[in-house]
Amino acid sequence: MKSQTARIDDLNSVCSQAVSAFAPPESLTVNEWADRHRRLSPESSAEAGPWRTSRTPYLEEPMRAFTDPKVRKVTIVAGSQIGKTEAELNCLGYIIDQDPGTVIFVHPTLDDARKFSRLRVAPMIRDTPRLKRKVEERASGKETSKTILNKSFPGGMLILTGSNSPSALASTPARYIIGDERDRWAMSAGEEGDPWALAEARQTTFYNAKAIEVSTPTVKGSSAIEYSFNKGTQERWCSQCPECGEWHDITFDQIRFEPKSAKIDGRKVWSLAGPVEWACPSCG
Repeated sequence: MKSQTARIDDLNSVCSQAVSAFAPPESLTVNEWADRHRRLSPESSAEAGPWRTSRTPYLEEPMRAFTDPKVRKVTIVAGSQIGKTEAELNCLGYIIDQDPGTVIFVHPTLDDARKFSRLRVAPMIRDTPRLKRKVEERASGKETSKTILNKSFPGGMLILTGSNSPSALASTPARYIIGDERDRWAMSAGEEGDPWALAEARQTTFYNAKAIEVSTPTVKGSSAIEYSFNKGTQERWCSQCPECGEWHDITFDQIRFEPKSAKIDGRKVWSLAGPVEWACPSCG
């Protein structure tokens, strides 16, 4: 027979496991969580290892805004290969570890979603200990194939889908919506209409819903991500002039460079001659 102290210890152990899912999130923003816990995987990063927001300072404010209780939606318009998808993954990791709920992660197509799950989500979970302990991954190949688009974790689940798949967008209530490469989405999810509107309708009953939408922009005036950006605060990353100290958003018209051309196999090819410089609008 166990002693009374041993039985109390057993009871406390069982109860602690049962209530652990109800623990409030730590007082961390997404960027602080990523700096503390996220590890970049060799499959998707030239420099695998601990995440450092200081390497991509322009991502700090969007990630911080995701945990701001006054902000419901974050829109990021940015060029290719500057880390915007990593910002989405950091938000996803924060959700799983700190503030769980159902997440619908939408990609242009279902094939994109499957590829993203295998090449980006699975390595992040594998290489980030805080996530590896929480996300359910099954061992057998047959069962793993079933969980490529659906992953469970305490307090929530992750559903990866394509903008051309109306079933996932129009059925599951979700607190979080993450949209990747918005300008490459289908115009309509089957016959159901705008995919983003369908996804946002899943959040109707959540007072604390959050959404993040990112994309490289396409055609001005008909870009979906441009439309979303214009509905928000329209904040831009600014740089400080080392001469006068003023802050400005760098635009292409302020870039100075000397173009150089040459003929190769009868074709005119352009390249750069000399340095590429920025002319400050305040002091020139």
